[in-house]
Amino acid sequence: MSKCLLLALAASALHAAVIRGVVVENQTGKPLARTLVVMQPVAGTPGPALSTRTNLYGAFEFPPVPAGGYLVSTSRGGFAPSQYGQKNFKSAGVPILLEDAAAAFLDIRLKRFGAIGGTIEDENLVGLPEHEVVAYHNTRPPKLAARAKADDRGVFRISGLEPGIYVVRTVARQYEEGGYLPTFFKEIAVVEQAQTVEVRLDEQTDNVNVKPFPGRLLNIAGRVSKPATVTLVSDMGREIVVTSDTFKFNPVAPGQYELFAVTQDQWAAYQPLAMELDQTDIRITLRPYEPTGLTFRSTAGQLVDSTTVQVLARRKDLAGDDDPKTLRPAGGGAVLTPGRWDVALVPSPSWYVSGFFSTGSRGITPPARPDGWNEFVVGGRQDSVSFTLSPSPGAIHGTVSTSGHDPVAGVKVFLEATDLDPRKRVLDIRTARTDMRGQYQFVGLAPGSYRLLATFEYQTADSSVMETAGARGVKAEEARDLQQDLDLYVIR
Repeated sequence: MSKCLLLALAASALHAAVIRGVVVENQTGKPLARTLVVMQPVAGTPGPALSTRTNLYGAFEFPPVPAGGYLVSTSRGGFAPSQYGQKNFKSAGVPILLEDAAAAFLDIRLKRFGAIGGTIEDENLVGLPEHEVVAYHNTRPPKLAARAKADDRGVFRISGLEPGIYVVRTVARQYEEGGYLPTFFKEIAVVEQAQTVEVRLDEQTDNVNVKPFPGRLLNIAGRVSKPATVTLVSDMGREIVVTSDTFKFNPVAPGQYELFAVTQDQWAAYQPLAMELDQTDIRITLRPYEPTGLTFRSTAGQLVDSTTVQVLARRKDLAGDDDPKTLRPAGGGAVLTPGRWDVALVPSPSWYVSGFFSTGSRGITPPARPDGWNEFVVGGRQDSVSFTLSPSPGAIHGTVSTSGHDPVAGVKVFLEATDLDPRKRVLDIRTARTDMRGQYQFVGLAPGSYRLLATFEYQTADSSVMETAGARGVKAEEARDLQQDLDLYVIR
């Protein structure tokens, strides 16, 4: 290496900025070794994204970087992930702004996930060993968060929970001496009447004690016509069995259920079940189904290349909306098993979805806007879905400033489509971060009503947050880039 190059590198290092610090446990102050620390530059900062791990003493140091703004986040097993500058778990991190040759020392305290503790006892307050208990997010239908088993004394602890509101329910269990029905805390059979449990970081919510109702459980078993994956669905979740012939599920309480069966070679079956008595001789006859046709056309009627769009689909059943999956169209179609589905299109920023049609959507009320989730039913034969795309999307850009009219770098900006039902939003509320000049931009927008909020107070936002914060309403128009400057929202 030449002397000139060495001198140039040494000179640049003299003007570089350095970020170092220590990561400790919040409650005890003990150093947290091997914690992952990630540094991400704010747009407009020439520095790279870097990651490192703390040493035995919880200390870390990044190599020198150019002046600018950087977001620092940390994560470690058993602890809630953290962003430097957060006010609380729900708030967003604040960037560190460094000038040439400046140094920053960060003291980061990680909090542990929350937990729920209690007992599962019989009618005589005697612990039920190995009885399973589940924590659900308090949504409708409830969404599974975590599960645990009681010990030999009936004592349980559900760990790894984010802060929030939950409902707790025991799982149906058959013992030699009798069965116990699924029961919510406190001794409630239906979720609408269940007592909720609040969870906080670094804390365990105790005395969540449940006495499951004694009762007769019902058996579900049967036979499939060929090797398949069989799924039993209720409003409290799903149970999956892979079988070559016969299947059997854990005993269940009376109620409404759905059975889905699917093979690897595109055979499937669907069967609703009203469980009032044992059903142990169910016959599932699988039938071949054809791929669902997928077509993408421009508003001018021309075919749009399927590689320029992303197609998402999610099954709809008693347990709610399944996790979305990306479809990979082959030969003009994609494999979807019979039943209710939502499908959505995520185009490139140069398009927006302006129309949707499906052979399986007859009788289903269409959404207000087709650029969200669109429901249809797969019947198994000659199903098709067609999207229309417009090449003239709208855009919104602007600058976020403080009350003193100073631009704010690295702040989150939330964009909500107010004329699109929250359950129909593909990306829910969109998020961007301002660059070093405080500027943000959203592109690829369908025409419609939106509202905007710029704040460090939240990592994510929902409609209630946008309403409470007084988010600013705007209207996106086709082929127009709207300028909308924003004030930084701060909770006083």
